[in-house]
Amino acid sequence: MAYQKKPKKRKSSCVNLQVFNWNPQKRRAARLLSEGTKTIDEVAAELKVSDRTIYSWKQYPDFLKEVDRLTYLLENATRAGIVRKALMALDIKESYISEDRSTYLDYLDFIIKIIPQDIKEDDDKMKALTDAILNSAKMIGK
Repeated sequence: MAYQKKPKKRKSSCVNLQVFNWNPQKRRAARLLSEGTKTIDEVAAELKVSDRTIYSWKQYPDFLKEVDRLTYLLENATRAGIVRKALMALDIKESYISEDRSTYLDYLDFIIKIIPQDIKEDDDKMKALTDAILNSAKMIGK
């Protein structure tokens, strides 16, 4: 008796982006990507996965949200992140300097205090930034 073969089910090319199963390797990838010091290829090599795997993980909103959350935490915890935020706030304050001069000067003072003093390579850049901030403060004070 002859029988008919069942047709094989094809794998759907659509991936359910709502379901992302976390494991230690994916968490480590999110942390490494959030630090911003390594490329995707370097992260893949460190985790011993292909770069395509990392790219596929980046398709999931949950993975991207975790990378963003960790990046935000790092930004708040590092001196560079704090300086960046203070400089952004300073740009905003500069628009209202006629009404809010003391707060602007407080921000300048804050930035000067948290600029790292022990950086050898970037010493010239930091000195230039410090001088620019001090000159701005002097101009405002007049």
